[in-house]
Amino acid sequence: MKIRNVKETEFEAVHNFVSKCKPLENYKVHFYRIMLRYFSDTCFIAEDDDIIIGFVLGILSQRHKGTFFLWQIGIAPSRQGKGLGSLFLKEIEKELSKKDVARIELTIDPDNIYSQRLFEKNGYFIVSNKEKDTVKCNDRIAIKDFYGKDRHFILYEKILIQKEDG
Repeated sequence: MKIRNVKETEFEAVHNFVSKCKPLENYKVHFYRIMLRYFSDTCFIAEDDDIIIGFVLGILSQRHKGTFFLWQIGIAPSRQGKGLGSLFLKEIEKELSKKDVARIELTIDPDNIYSQRLFEKNGYFIVSNKEKDTVKCNDRIAIKDFYGKDRHFILYEKILIQKEDG
């Protein structure tokens, strides 16, 4: 497996890959073009024999220095449940640490139990209670209406670099 940054020209390949990774939300193709044009240094693919088997889309926050928002992660259905997600996350965390990313933040749909397990197994913690309005969904604390009415999502974070006091 090889992990690398995605090239802008691969936006259609990424769009097609995401469409096969249910329940991952697949955005319009132009969205991936824009993201890869302006944020390709924080978007990654995992390949095996030049075939995409994993994808991560994320952005560095302009408001919260040192924070990376992991927007999407997808693993090819044929590769799920074999440890690829964990390996992919570890490699991405290593790359982000080189860019002085101290913290990763992401949201997960309360119904996406597999993603919750993946991130929790890899040291991510639910921090939904840092926001104002929360609601319990599937025995988890989620942010109420985070992505619009009745679109409650769980907020997770992982600290990569501890800030020094003083």
